[in-house]
Amino acid sequence: MKKHLLAAVVTSLLISGTGYANPTQHNIINNPGFEDKGLGWNYHFANIRSDGAYDGTYRGRIAVGTDHHISQDVIIPETAYYDLTAYVKSEKSGAKFGLKNLHDDVLIQKKIPSNKKYKQVKLKNIALEQGESLQVFFSGAKKSAVSIDNVELVKSKKNKEPKFNQIVSFGVEGQSGVSGVHRDKRTIEFSVPFGSETSKLAVSEMRISPDSYASIRAGDIIDFSEPVTAFVTDHRGNTERWKLTAIVENKEVTITSSNQALEQSFIWAIDKTKQFVMTGKNGLVNRDENNNDGTGRADYIPSYWAGYFDRTAFYSRDFLHQSAGAWLAGLAPENYSMFKTFARHSTEPRKWYTLWAINFDGTPHVIDYHHDEYFVREVPAQFEFIEKAYEQFLWTGDRRYIEDEELWHFYTKVLTDYIALHDDQDPNGIAEGYGGIFEGSATYNERGEFPIEAGDGIGSQYQATLSYAKMLQARGEHANAQEWQQKADDLKTFFNEDWSIKDPNKPLDNYVNIVQKDGLRLNDFGKENSWFMPMKLITEPGVRNNRYLDFISANLGEGIGSTPEAPNNIEAYTYIPETYFPYNQNEEAWKWMNYIINQKDLPHERPTQGTNGDYPEISFTFISNTIEGLMGVEPNAAGHQVTTASHLPHDVEWLEVEYLPMGEHELKIRHEGLSYSTVTNTSEHALTWEARFYGDHSQILIDGVAKQAQQKEVNGVVVSYVTHDIAPNGVAIAQLLLQ
Repeated sequence: MKKHLLAAVVTSLLISGTGYANPTQHNIINNPGFEDKGLGWNYHFANIRSDGAYDGTYRGRIAVGTDHHISQDVIIPETAYYDLTAYVKSEKSGAKFGLKNLHDDVLIQKKIPSNKKYKQVKLKNIALEQGESLQVFFSGAKKSAVSIDNVELVKSKKNKEPKFNQIVSFGVEGQSGVSGVHRDKRTIEFSVPFGSETSKLAVSEMRISPDSYASIRAGDIIDFSEPVTAFVTDHRGNTERWKLTAIVENKEVTITSSNQALEQSFIWAIDKTKQFVMTGKNGLVNRDENNNDGTGRADYIPSYWAGYFDRTAFYSRDFLHQSAGAWLAGLAPENYSMFKTFARHSTEPRKWYTLWAINFDGTPHVIDYHHDEYFVREVPAQFEFIEKAYEQFLWTGDRRYIEDEELWHFYTKVLTDYIALHDDQDPNGIAEGYGGIFEGSATYNERGEFPIEAGDGIGSQYQATLSYAKMLQARGEHANAQEWQQKADDLKTFFNEDWSIKDPNKPLDNYVNIVQKDGLRLNDFGKENSWFMPMKLITEPGVRNNRYLDFISANLGEGIGSTPEAPNNIEAYTYIPETYFPYNQNEEAWKWMNYIINQKDLPHERPTQGTNGDYPEISFTFISNTIEGLMGVEPNAAGHQVTTASHLPHDVEWLEVEYLPMGEHELKIRHEGLSYSTVTNTSEHALTWEARFYGDHSQILIDGVAKQAQQKEVNGVVVSYVTHDIAPNGVAIAQLLLQ
């Protein structure tokens, strides 16, 4: 996984060290005893445990397998000899520890002997130079778990200062991530974005050992189209030859912006998604916080993590919310594979529910599945499969999403037999739940009441019905499409005029969000079953809806802990931008995008999960909220059409996305404020662009020519728009005529 430069900056701020380190020496390791909720460490099939620590409460634990690890990035503060020590318990041999560079190349390592009790392991007198960026790592054993505690990287008792003649750090302007400096092989590798002109790269950083000089200096413009040789010579005339190699990254969606925090956060999100891809790997299955080593190993299908990072599974709710961001991050094969896998697990014995959690090999994840009558399931997810599959069709143009027999059977069963089987407590055409998550919950809100019907369920059912009608239309089944469109319209009317009204004498009161088995109807704040209603656009735009959006905002407050109703899990907030962008409430939506990214490095509410940013939903949805939210991109790949509407807040003067995939098209889109947009169509097909601007405007300039604008309401807000055909490999500019 590529590591962004920001990681090194953060690490440099964390080298003070806390926990159970030797108090007489400065420990470079941050949180050496894992006591601060595991912060500062990176985990891969590993986590922290609050049992069996060598000292204090917590220990690091690596699951069975040599490909698993715990690591931490450090920056060496002083040239000296260092000792790396830790207390380790590993009942079987095979585990290792040591130092790597930041490209995962091992610089020094040592085997950890098998021992049933904690034993201190040591790597002594390691010569390290000030400014080196390194990774301290502990890898697992093949046949046993490995426990780690009290890690130290401190200056050794050796008084002599080591002498070096090397390149300590190197970088070029515009590079991606950090450079991998392998001091023993005297090689440096660094990455530059796709499309970079490697023949003219400016050296931005060239740090060498004191009393040495190099043939390359910061500021030099160098041709890196082939590996470059650099010479470093010390004061005695000893010369070392270094090989510097630029690697051009694969093409991937990227943004640039006037807002550097947004730009850096998007880069972080794209990089982070790569950590979660499991395609083609062989690894543990059925791993969870109670069974850290799972039930064995298996080959993984095309898939990615969606759910808790300490469970080897992808979850229906998380996957569905991540799927748009996954497409944008280049994970189209994974998306299709995962949709198909969920479809296969929807069976008649399960009353057409699909599974809630699936191992990376495609089998049921046992923590959430006991048997066909007792497994986790929640009503909204069933319907979101149809909505999100149609969203994938719009982005990809891949007709398998609307024509594959297995998928179509799944969609149809959900909207027919599934509803019929789960509408027996209060028959009204709305799918119902029966209690907690193992009985079938009516709502995604697992921390509240146990209703039979809920706002997120009915909202998701509405979008599924609407999407099914649009799928039928795309399949050429126009009569059936009209029938299902009418069903969607009727459902929305039923919701607004009947289901959602608690007191007929107060029609502008809050929407009902749950119906209990005893018939009690509540309109309080129910987290998901509240914000899903406006997010799924089942609420009718107007005064009542606007008041409800304010009600949601008031209950969210400033985030975790700020109000009694604010959710404690960061992943819940990833839906909030999607709740406000459709109503052009850009500042509120942006507030929550900012909030999420500012919380990413804090511990998750469940520490064994890792940080908030280790929850996959955070990175995937930040990508989609940037493109679909801030940029207002609405794709129609099969129809060779795209709609844009800028939702930039005051904090973002301009935003540009490049290499944006949309079916056969590759798009470059730029918004400057709310009044200027550019679309570049890189493909062999013409593209129809609907350029939208909020407000009532009589004319819009297209490539400098005034065109009469049309007006319509989108979710209750007036937009002015023109449609314009962009030729293959063409560019168009739309601009408001502002007074």
